[in-house]
This record gives sequence, structure tokens and C-alpha cells, in this order.
Amino acid sequence: MPAVITAHDRLPAHPERQGEGGLRLRGDAATGRPEPGLSVVTVTLDPGPGLERTIRSVLQWDPARVEYIVIDGGSTDGTLRTLREMDQRLEYWVSEPDAGISEAFNKGISLCRGRIVGLLNAGDWYEPHTLDTVVSLLEERPEAGVLCGDLQYWQGRNRACRCESRPELLATDMTVTHPATFIRRSVYLEHGGFDESFRLAMDYELLLRLHCRGVSFLRTDRVLANMQHQGLAEKAWKEALLETHRARRLHMTDSFRASPLYLRYLVARRSTRFLLQGMGLHGMVNLYRERIAAVRKTRTPDR
Repeated sequence: MPAVITAHDRLPAHPERQGEGGLRLRGDAATGRPEPGLSVVTVTLDPGPGLERTIRSVLQWDPARVEYIVIDGGSTDGTLRTLREMDQRLEYWVSEPDAGISEAFNKGISLCRGRIVGLLNAGDWYEPHTLDTVVSLLEERPEAGVLCGDLQYWQGRNRACRCESRPELLATDMTVTHPATFIRRSVYLEHGGFDESFRLAMDYELLLRLHCRGVSFLRTDRVLANMQHQGLAEKAWKEALLETHRARRLHMTDSFRASPLYLRYLVARRSTRFLLQGMGLHGMVNLYRERIAAVRKTRTPDR
């Protein structure tokens, strides 16, 4: 079941909490502040050096316009030190154990005051124009509950490929780039947050649920977020496909795409891609992605 989102100024006490801070806990600084246009939540657990880039990509905006919340799952890699160093720029941060990514996301969303909520994973980063673009587009289209854009993948310091979002195809698979997606806070309050029984495809379940309930999606073809490419492994992809199948069974009971046959098709398609990549036939895979696939991944010339 999706979590009910209830607004909180701060999280309740936790017996294993390692730290807590941010502007919201600073007495006079926490009173009389206007509601920000946008909230961004990052969840972390031992994210390594990439976290600082993520944080700085959000802190390029005035905290009065964009509040930034970091939910750390009890990291032991120096993350706590980074959060304390940036305490005066963060709206709220906490470091304590949680039950997984879904619970951490729900914690963060419950703390948001902004009209629009973005979820940026540790290690990912926004384009310089992203938050201004998001606020502008959603102000122009008040009927839209979700905005999604393109995602730029990187391999090291080089651009790898650009992946578009196709929300109209959500019934087929995860066709929306999650780091480049923004949802109105009112949508979370009405339809709930993440289903904490999902460990890997929680973003797909949420977006499919909203899509099936008639929430309006707005798409932009601008790159909104960046992510380092995970390469061939794409850890636990079979388990993730099983969870996407469970989401379709929950929300599309009578559809062929909720059937075991469709799941077998998705597994076979992904297995074939890994096989071709393992054989060094990257050109064939790239051709499919760029010319045939419903959601195009276009190679990006490095600049």
C-alpha cells in the first residue's frame, strides 16, 4: 500500500539517530519564511564523493526559493561530516537508519513545504536551468500534476547517451526518467507516497499509479538531470522487472501487460541486450535504442 503523506516540520526522535540539522531547526530562522516554490529531496546511504556534486547542483539556487532536504540512512563514509559542513544552506537533514529507499523518500516528502517536489539521488545532478524551467512550466500548466524531462547519462567525464521520457507509455515499462521528474506536493497528499513494499521499482509503481488514476503528465524535451551510467551490470535487473510486473498487476489487472507472458517478453528483451553487449555488438544495441525503441536513448557527442 502507498504510504499516506502527513506533513512534518521535523522527523520524530529515533534511537539510532546520528545527527540532525538545517535551517528549519535554527529558531528565528525557521519562523516567518514564505513557502518555497520547490522542494528537493536527496536520500543517501554511503554515497561517496558524488554527494557533494549533487548538493551543490541544488544549492546554486537561493534557499528561499528552493528548499533542500537530505535523508541519510546512517552513512559511515563521511557523509555526516559533509552534511554538517553544509548545515547553514540545507533546509533540513537527518542521519538515521531506515527500512530502505521507499521509506527514506516518504520521510523526505513529508518534510517538504514547496508546491513542487523533486527527488534527486545521491551522485546525480541537475542542469543549471532545471529548477527555473520546472517552476515556469508548471506555472504555465496548472492542470499538470507531474513534469518529466530528459536524462543525460555520463561515463566518467564524457557524455554517453540522452534518454527521453515518454509518460504515455508507462503501461509498457518504466518510460519516465525518474531523476528528471517533478511532482506537485498536492499530488502526493492526495494519492500517497511510495509503496514501501517495493525495494527496486518503487518509482515505477508510483508513476504508474498516478498515470492510471488520471493525474496529468507534462513532458519537456529539455535535459533536466544527469546520471553516471551504471554500465552492463545494472544490478538486480531481474528483481526490478518482477517488481514492475507486480505494479502492473496492481494497477492494470485486466491488461495483457499484467500477464506472465508479457513479463517473459521483458526478461527476454533485457537478456538479449546484455548478451549482445557481452559479445561486443554495441552498434546493434545502439541502433535499436536510437531508431526502434519506444523510448529513445540517443548517443550524445562529447563537448
